[in-house]
Amino acid sequence: MKRLSIHLLVLLLSFLGWSCQSSKILSASFEGDAINNPPNKNLPGDPAGDVIEYVNALEPQLKVQNSPIAGAKALHFTNVAITNPPGHQRWLSFKGVGTDLTKTIWFTHTGQNTGASHDLLIDVSDGHGHLMARMRIKSNGEVGLAKNITDDYTDVLGNIGSEVHTIIFTTSASTLKYNVTIFKTTGPAITAENKPMITDNALSFNNPAHPMLSFQHSEQSGSSHTYAIGSVTISKKKP
Repeated sequence: MKRLSIHLLVLLLSFLGWSCQSSKILSASFEGDAINNPPNKNLPGDPAGDVIEYVNALEPQLKVQNSPIAGAKALHFTNVAITNPPGHQRWLSFKGVGTDLTKTIWFTHTGQNTGASHDLLIDVSDGHGHLMARMRIKSNGEVGLAKNITDDYTDVLGNIGSEVHTIIFTTSASTLKYNVTIFKTTGPAITAENKPMITDNALSFNNPAHPMLSFQHSEQSGSSHTYAIGSVTISKKKP
């Protein structure tokens, strides 16, 4: 009986460990990355297979720096002048492992605008080119959502200024809706609920998908605007 109880306990602990790991789609911090270098594309730890995607031409804009915004380091995404790759190659993307997109998924990142001189764009997608949500953080801190693929981010949510902030997208591809919550250093949280997804047909999404959170500077001129990213997580578990 005692031996059976031990076996059951081992099985239970194994199940709990697997359950915890299975909720992770992507987990990125920059604690193990070298200062003044681009981040490692292959992310360490669980889950296995999550990656950061960027073309080599973008490397001068990507430097890990000491920063207290989340942990001890952050990735500084700075719009210094680079060779001129096309716009679709200027995205910095955090791509998760394959997962069932019909489940609720949370995309979370902590960031900060420093020396903002232009806008930062954020896309949430299935990792195969099908958009769920689009966000713009303007140089003055105003945050807006795009209502559709051609909309110029006219759904204004509020203003984050230059404060450290955490943005959470909660997505439900089966209902084609998403929520946004933004926590700032000061003041109340900014919230938006039941927003329609950019992709308006659930059958358009890849399933299994590789959920992706992507960042791009709105200008290509090299203005030295920095957006610091402290951490990124994509998960099937509410943060």
